[in-house]
Amino acid sequence: MPSDMQYKDSLRKDKFLNDLIIEAIENGDREKALEYLKKDNERIEKALEE
Repeated sequence: MPSDMQYKDSLRKDKFLNDLIIEAIENGDREKALEYLKKDNERIEKALEE
């Protein structure tokens, strides 16, 4: 089970990525937002495999 520190670190990564996606969408950069989402999915899949 992840420690509180690991959990908060994961939330910080999620927040950072969400901010990037929001900014890309607000700027009309659909491709960049999609790229960020794909990278995040890769990160999640890797974490689930561990």
